[in-house]
Amino acid sequence: NMSDFFEDESSGFYSGDEFEFDTSDGEDPFADEEFDHPPLERKRSYAAVEEDEILGKAKQEIGDIIEVLGIPSQSLAVILLRHFKWNKEKLITRYTEDQVNTCKECGIRPDLKLEKKPKNPKKKFTCTVCLEDYRCSKGFALGCGHRFCLPCWKQYLEIHIRDGIACLSVVCMAKKCKNIVHEEAVKKTVSSAFFDRYTRYMLRSYVEDNDKVKWCPAPDCGNCVKSDRNSRKEPVTCSCGFTFCFQCADYSVGDHSPAGCGIVEKWRQKSKDESENVNWMIANTKKCPKCRAPIEKNGGCMHIVCKKNFGGCGHEFCWLCRGNWSDHGTHTGGYYNCNKYENSSAKKEDMSAEDVKTELDLYMFYYHRYESHLAAGKIAKSQREEAEQRAIDFQTKFQVRSEDTKFLTEATEQLLRNRRVLQYSYVIGYYLNQSKSQERNLFEFLQEDLEKYTNRLSELYEHTSNSIDDYQAFMDWKLAVTDFTRICDNFLTKFSEGVSQGLTGDSLEGL
Repeated sequence: NMSDFFEDESSGFYSGDEFEFDTSDGEDPFADEEFDHPPLERKRSYAAVEEDEILGKAKQEIGDIIEVLGIPSQSLAVILLRHFKWNKEKLITRYTEDQVNTCKECGIRPDLKLEKKPKNPKKKFTCTVCLEDYRCSKGFALGCGHRFCLPCWKQYLEIHIRDGIACLSVVCMAKKCKNIVHEEAVKKTVSSAFFDRYTRYMLRSYVEDNDKVKWCPAPDCGNCVKSDRNSRKEPVTCSCGFTFCFQCADYSVGDHSPAGCGIVEKWRQKSKDESENVNWMIANTKKCPKCRAPIEKNGGCMHIVCKKNFGGCGHEFCWLCRGNWSDHGTHTGGYYNCNKYENSSAKKEDMSAEDVKTELDLYMFYYHRYESHLAAGKIAKSQREEAEQRAIDFQTKFQVRSEDTKFLTEATEQLLRNRRVLQYSYVIGYYLNQSKSQERNLFEFLQEDLEKYTNRLSELYEHTSNSIDDYQAFMDWKLAVTDFTRICDNFLTKFSEGVSQGLTGDSLEGL
């Protein structure tokens, strides 16, 4: 339950009273607080890997398997690792339990033979692909013993390499043979250009077939991130500085915590879905009962004319009951009412339209706040980019050390994180509202607190250098911003943990 993560008075945070930064009385409003804390650090359970380090990481894991399982070649170790999605632990367990069946399942021989060499290289054989006769030395056979001429091997493998990364799983040309063609066989038969492509695919496999590794989705970044576990919900940060969701690795959304991938995708689809325009039409227009053209009412009178000059048919009807206007008059309630409406099918249609309008209003409520925090996040990003120059300005004005201005960068980074979490919290809020979850009220209370303290930090940070006239005022401001940054970080952490671990049951069922 989310309430397990938040306690009323034990958190040590500021109360809901309005924050005021005022040193006019000469007292430090944070005098009782201890500021000499080390920066907040959380142990990372992942590592950013530079592009030129990926091969080294892959070779390290291949070497571990060769050493632990006694695999005689790198080529076979790669096939085994790829089959188990580079999960060393799972491979080692399965291999040690049942080597024979594990090898068969992976497409290699249990005896771990790479190649069946001919006893007499000069002896001739018939290649069953091209039906030409060759000396055995001019052919090649995998450990399965199916020998084909080198030209046929070359053509076969280069076609598959040209087709893409699936070439890593290509099997022997013999009918029903499931032996996978290993790296050494490829090197022996294809041109150097094709072998280079093959090895690049092998490198890609380490990332793309590996549940613990993901490419950074940022444009022009060839780095990846390696997690210490097979799946993770927490965001990761690449060495290029881009933070993203490890599960979906989508550049267009980046880090969307605390919202899950499912509801974010549903929200994005809803945001761009043309059905929202249709919903507006349903909520704000009615169809002519004769030609079914949509009509928007722009006056108080119930007498509607389907105007021909706007593509209509000229039919006159009652806005409420959709009956012919010729049947209306004082006996039906006059021009501004219609007592036929209560029993008409039009009432059911209008009730449906009202439901759509309510739903549309609800969506717009959350969308507006989602967009507001997105815009505020862009401002925080620009503040982060300007923080270095701002620090230099303060260092010059008050003759302070660079250490004394680090809080500017820390505060803007905190604002960036908070704005992003608040932005996606409204996605959760929208679907929580729909599900009428029992946790909705607590969620909104915590969301409101996070929003409140984030706005206060933003206001506090935005003091201009002109509004701080002396060294003491600068140091007081620094202490206030530093402390509030820490408060916001604590609120953010507990809010995120509460959402990820506390939204249980049917709160977001199916999302």
